[in-house]
Amino acid sequence: MSDLESLVLYFCKHYPHKDELSKARLTKMVYLADWRSAITERKQLSDLRWTFNHYGPYVDDVVEAAELSRFLRIRETTNMYGSRKEVVEATVDAPEPSLSGNERLILDHVIQETQRLGFNDFIKLVYSTYPIVTRARYHTLDLVELAGEYEELQANLAHDASMDNGFRPA
Repeated sequence: MSDLESLVLYFCKHYPHKDELSKARLTKMVYLADWRSAITERKQLSDLRWTFNHYGPYVDDVVEAAELSRFLRIRETTNMYGSRKEVVEATVDAPEPSLSGNERLILDHVIQETQRLGFNDFIKLVYSTYPIVTRARYHTLDLVELAGEYEELQANLAHDASMDNGFRPA
């Protein structure tokens, strides 16, 4: 089983709202996992090269992994407005993916942070991440490099706040 297939399968098996795992949401959840891993581990969980396109962070690979997997399938359904939607789901015989404890922690974090969000709030979360806020559309996102920038920015902000003793020159 490929690394990407394992990530997708884990989400499909453990996400509590299975009917919400549309191709778009699942792709962005993998992005959030890669971003979280870039911040905490200085490496992505997947080997994907993310692009910031007109619909946010995107790659075709997540859907392709689902299409090629014998443990995943794409089921056509409808959303609450009656429009067509495709949901990625685990097959009945899908095994538990082989992931490290740390990989599971990162994926569980993504699940925890996104499971309560409707699609619009979920998209707001994705669009509020540092790579999307700071980069122009139609560019490749080097998440590990951007995580370094993000950490430096956070350190500078924390330093500036600790230096504020009320006597800053105007």
